Amino acid sequence: MEINSFFEKQRERNTQLNIDNTLSEYKIWARKHLELHTKISHLADETKCYKYWIGEDEELNKSVLFEKYLDCFSNIITIGIDRKYDSVEEIPIKPNDYCLSDQFLNLFIDLNDLIISPSEDHYITLVEDFISLGITLGYSETQIKESFLTI
Repeated sequence: MEINSFFEKQRERNTQLNIDNTLSEYKIWARKHLELHTKISHLADETKCYKYWIGEDEELNKSVLFEKYLDCFSNIITIGIDRKYDSVEEIPIKPNDYCLSDQFLNLFIDLNDLIISPSEDHYITLVEDFISLGITLGYSETQIKESFLTI
């Protein structure tokens, strides 16, 4: 999937943010990563994929789920811009057969890898896995791209 346009659109959005200038670069960096961890958790909560007990199945609100998905993606793209990984042009998308809970756990691992050992390769893996999650959730690459660029 081509992602240059994601970086361009997110740069525009980021100019609208009022950043707290009293925070150090490190604190901003740490808070952005914590924010992404939190938002991924909220996304997982929306899917209820963590449930291991038998109970009433709740109906998924696909529009709320997609909004949360795009919000997380926005944070991922911002982290890429901040880390200077925005020269990445293409993200290879590989189908996977992991269950949703495994996909979310992998995202937390990807994010932790990026925090502990920042590299473009770790960033690409995070984006790959996040797009794959979107596909598992039922969103096409085209739908993800068009929606991201129009919000």
